[in-house]
This record gives sequence, structure tokens and C-alpha cells, in this order.
Amino acid sequence: MQITEHKKLGDFCRLIDAINERTGRIVAWLFIPFTLLVVADVFTRYVLRNPWFYIDVNIQIMGTLIMLGGGYCLLHQSHIGVDTLVSRLSPRKRTIIDLILFPIFIGSIGALLWKTGIAAWDSWVWKERYSFSALLPIIYPYKTIIVLGVLLVLLQGTVKFIRDLMFVIHPGPESK
Repeated sequence: MQITEHKKLGDFCRLIDAINERTGRIVAWLFIPFTLLVVADVFTRYVLRNPWFYIDVNIQIMGTLIMLGGGYCLLHQSHIGVDTLVSRLSPRKRTIIDLILFPIFIGSIGALLWKTGIAAWDSWVWKERYSFSALLPIIYPYKTIIVLGVLLVLLQGTVKFIRDLMFVIHPGPESK
């Protein structure tokens, strides 16, 4: 691989990192309205004895936090993992295991992207509303956010694969 190809891969990785970093930092602000709505819901439900339907909005806010924060978590290696089997291995061997497991990741996330994409498309076509709520909120924008979140995880996972591959091909002193 020539230097220009390495630079292009590096530019791609930095771009995806920047997108997920910025998305995660922006989406984190949704915790404020989410928390305020939970407090308002508890207050109206238990103090005023008059529940209002904050739950519909809260579900969409929390789902947005989770879905759009996935790439950010992968970028910062914040996902929960079971390291008991690989914790004693060298960084190089752990990276090789990650590379071996990448097809499972790409297949799973690819299938999820495909299915959520179809669901979002259909939801836009039908102008879908959440029928289990008295407010009947629209949910097609939310389903699009789910697709975007899965795409961000897929892209960040691909960046991890590229970096892992480069780490194995061009090991440094820390790989032993």
C-alpha cells in the first residue's frame, strides 16, 4: 500500500472519528430535557395525581441518546465487553481476535442497518404514528435516527477494523 493510500485511510478514519465525537457531544445534551421530563412526569403523576404523557417523548429522547451515542461509545471503547477470555493476551493477540470476529460484527450491523432502513422507509411512506399513545406522535423521524445511529456504529466499527489491521500489519513496540 502506498503512502497516499495510507493517508486516505487515515483521513477517512479521522473523519468518522470526528463525526462520532461531535455527534456524541451534541446528543449528550439531550440528557437535560430527558431529566426534566422525568421530573415533570413524576411530579404530575404523584403530586398532582394527574399523569401526563411525557413517556412518549422520553422514549424518543432516550432512544435518540442510545442510538446516536453508539458510535461515540465505540470510538471511546465504552461498550461493555467480556474480557475474561482475552484479558491475559497480548494487545496483538487481542487485536487478531477482534479482526477474526469482525465479519460477525459487519454481518450483524449490516443486517440491522438493512432492516432498520426498510422500517424507516416504510414509516416515512405511511407517515407512521405511534398508535399506543393518546398523543399519536409521529415516529418516522425517530426511525430515521435509528438508521443513522446504526450507520454511525457501522462506520466506527470499520474504522476500528482498519486500525486493528494496521496494528497487526505494522506492529509497534506496544504490540508484544
